[in-house]
Amino acid sequence: MQGNVSWRDYAGVEGYGVPSPDDLADLRKALTAGQSINNPGVSAGEGFPLRIESLENTLKVVTYRMDDVRLWQSVTKLPAFNTVEEHNRLREYGSGVAAFIDEGDLPESDDSTYSREYSVVKYMGVTRSVSHVMSLIRPAHGNVIAQETVNGTAWLLRQVERALFFGDSTMIPQQWDGLVKQITAGAPNPTLNVIDMRGRPLSEDALNDGCLIVKTEPNYGRATDLYLADGAFSDLAKGFYPAERIPLNPAGWQNGMVGLNIQGFYSQFGPIKFSPDTFIQFGPVAPSTAAGPSGKRPSTPTESVAPTEVSLGGGETSYWVASDSGDYYYKVCAINRYGRSAAVAMTGPCTVSSGKKVTMTVADGSDAGTAFELYRSTKDGLATTCKLAKTTARSGATTVLTDWNAELPGTSKAVLIQQNLEFFSFKQLAPFLKIPLATISTAIRWMQLIYGTPVVYAPGRAVIYKNVGRASGSAGLDNSRLYGV
Repeated sequence: MQGNVSWRDYAGVEGYGVPSPDDLADLRKALTAGQSINNPGVSAGEGFPLRIESLENTLKVVTYRMDDVRLWQSVTKLPAFNTVEEHNRLREYGSGVAAFIDEGDLPESDDSTYSREYSVVKYMGVTRSVSHVMSLIRPAHGNVIAQETVNGTAWLLRQVERALFFGDSTMIPQQWDGLVKQITAGAPNPTLNVIDMRGRPLSEDALNDGCLIVKTEPNYGRATDLYLADGAFSDLAKGFYPAERIPLNPAGWQNGMVGLNIQGFYSQFGPIKFSPDTFIQFGPVAPSTAAGPSGKRPSTPTESVAPTEVSLGGGETSYWVASDSGDYYYKVCAINRYGRSAAVAMTGPCTVSSGKKVTMTVADGSDAGTAFELYRSTKDGLATTCKLAKTTARSGATTVLTDWNAELPGTSKAVLIQQNLEFFSFKQLAPFLKIPLATISTAIRWMQLIYGTPVVYAPGRAVIYKNVGRASGSAGLDNSRLYGV
């Protein structure tokens, strides 16, 4: 057939046979392609200048994808018309209990209870730039300005997603208050709406208990969605494996694939959808270097009073139990809206026993932050095992940090919510927008911005699971947050 290549085409060609000395000399004179990445320079027989780069035209993305931003995609967005958004709550139809009457009586008078609530709009943004020369060349992956605009949006979405869960204006005033802050501060009975796992993984039993809390008085809700860390979701799914729900229909097994793809479960109060969120993470190890722009991030704090075990004060509760008794190291970082300082290692170890608390005092560095992150080691562990335990707002030039062991280092949180407008929305004063900046150099600059705030209308219709740990024997990383990312 025409167009086919066969060995007959190579008849008379010696190939790898026995070449003559002249053939070997000619071979040594041949141009070589080589495998160099960098130009090896000018030399006889070097074929590098003739090589054309073979670059794929598809940009390979190795960071997160847009479908990792789970909560932002699902929350209802509503327009905002002021920098302070208000709403009214009907808290009670009536506060009395005198409903039964005698014959001929006038029923007791009762009144509804209303309240006016407000949320403050906050502002997020990033500046991007591309040199004028870069905008003129023929790029490998399309328009560079368009690509950087997409990248800027993705970067902002990551910050939005994290802040929707964990934003706290008492720690960083420029932040809005996220779900965790609004639920724990606004629920009718905040203690009831927080389930402490104390390092245990999430379980079907714990989820049913959370659904019961959302359903019963005084919350009257219906939980629908659970947002949790990837590692916590993996451990939760494992809890279903020993009692696999095998489909009766043989079509349940497709192409020889076995196993369970668990996307939710039926609680005693309705279906719950599982939404593992990459941006809910387990407490990280203490950073060895600072993160954020130099001159704007806070300076490393200094130790004023070393960690010391002390007795409880009035109204305090200790979570240190007998099994926790041991020696611990502490580290502290200062944080603000720009970043965090390097960690200062506190004097240690500090010996802690059951029923006590640990206090220490740190002083501001030359550039003060707005809050401090406290890191603690494992029991009798090295200082290198310190992981994030809690964050405390700065109180002045010196700040006392107290560890009651209420927050366990290296754990995560999960949020069980009623995912609809009865529970919350995101109020946007301005959706994602792009504003060009003045040209003051041979670069094209622009801002990408969003103005808004999450508004939780019924904080009781959600449950926070705190101190969620990994299951015993779980393989792989603990999903700790990477600083500077």
